[in-house]
Amino acid sequence: MPTETPNGHFTAGQLRAALWVLLRLAVPEAKAPDVKGFRGKKVPTRLLSDGLRTLMENFLLARRRGGDGWKAAVEVFQEIPGFLQADLPGSTMGLGEETTFIAGYDKQLADYRERFGPLLE
Repeated sequence: MPTETPNGHFTAGQLRAALWVLLRLAVPEAKAPDVKGFRGKKVPTRLLSDGLRTLMENFLLARRRGGDGWKAAVEVFQEIPGFLQADLPGSTMGLGEETTFIAGYDKQLADYRERFGPLLE
């Protein structure tokens, strides 16, 4: 679920977590991104582009896998439009913005791990 605080960097981080979780539910051997990769003059929309480009493919792969992973994928997929309503930043992040992006990612990933635990291990 998107944060109540209207902050594009935080919400972009949350969306990045949702896209990774959807990938993980589709391809269980997928590795979580290293948050260090979110630092160093990155652009949020570029950090999201691969996940957005493969969104439907990953959703359909999760459907084929079925079971609890499919149920979790449906929940994550339904949350994505809420994240996309934010004004996602398209410019290079400064240090504070990187920290905010990572905080959004970490918060959302923690929420998914609490909800879907074993599916994300």
